Amino acid sequence: MEQSNLGVKDLVESTSSLNRILSSSQARGQWGERMVSDILDHLGLKRGINYETQSGSREGKPDFTFFLPQGKRVNMDVKFPWDHYAAMFSSDGAAAKEDERKAFLKDVKGHIKTLTKRDYVDPAGGTLDFVLMFIPNEGIYAFVNKPKTGEENLVEFAMKNKVLLCSPITLFAILAMVRQSVQSFHLESRALEIQDLVQTFRHQWDKFVEKMDSMGKSLTAAQKHYDDLATTRRNQLEKPLDKIGDLQLGQDGGDLLPEESTD
Repeated sequence: MEQSNLGVKDLVESTSSLNRILSSSQARGQWGERMVSDILDHLGLKRGINYETQSGSREGKPDFTFFLPQGKRVNMDVKFPWDHYAAMFSSDGAAAKEDERKAFLKDVKGHIKTLTKRDYVDPAGGTLDFVLMFIPNEGIYAFVNKPKTGEENLVEFAMKNKVLLCSPITLFAILAMVRQSVQSFHLESRALEIQDLVQTFRHQWDKFVEKMDSMGKSLTAAQKHYDDLATTRRNQLEKPLDKIGDLQLGQDGGDLLPEESTD
């Protein structure tokens, strides 16, 4: 019973917060950016690395740009037209609510058309072939995705115009795939880089072994020459020196004459 009461209390507080957001155009504008920021934080995506934001940006600039592998990117707009949706709940009478509902759907379609006229989609400039349009509420996304009989499905209309409507849940799934693709790309890039380094190391190792073998042969030859000089050549040079020494000693001995007798 206590848990039920807490659940009802949380629901009342959430509804009250949503009502406060819907009643303020400034709060509505900030709500979308805040929800996207919470999703990005939860996924561990970093500004300046995984995405860039143009908070409070001028018209014609995407609110978020997500960076993809190989220099690709995808833009997203969060400036959702809330006004008539909020007015639909505050209006009295079925006719007034219906007017606000139609005006809201017209605003959404108009915003989709506006996005198609901007350079948010520029494959030649590196973007993907679509732009994301964020709807910061699952209920509103479901409302847009379930038109009355005979009415145009705005989700399908958006897709035909290369605009992908995203609720918080679908955006979470899309960004999770973006993160996974980036990680996979980096792992693949590192694997290729490691493979290149291994091939470079192997090439240099072969040259190193070749030079070592050549130096070993040179050192062996040098050792052989040294041994030959230290033994055979040395002995052959010392033999005539020894003979020269003997001859010199013999010459010195021949100069010595016996002393004459005085007798």
